Amino acid sequence: MMKEKNWLTWLTVLALVVGFAAMGASVWLSAQAAKQTQRNSQLAGQLYQASRTKSQEASSVKKRLDKLASDNSSLKKKNHRLAKETRHLSRPTRTCQQPARPRD
Repeated sequence: MMKEKNWLTWLTVLALVVGFAAMGASVWLSAQAAKQTQRNSQLAGQLYQASRTKSQEASSVKKRLDKLASDNSSLKKKNHRLAKETRHLSRPTRTCQQPARPRD
């Protein structure tokens, strides 16, 4: 009976040690999960901020491209108008033509 009681005591102690070890591991794993969740949250915030910044930059670039395209269109029209005026001005007019020489 004494050996049986001694054996049960050791078994109980072992069960308590294993239980406390399991509880400790559980607490440690929960803490690690909380830290990882916090890191993930920080990274998600940084990613969101970077995404917003890139979006704003892309919007700014698009506005500049639209403005340049508009300016280019205006310059093409102006260039076309000036070319027409230049052609018109470079044509000889009747008053500028020299009179034909009389044939002898």
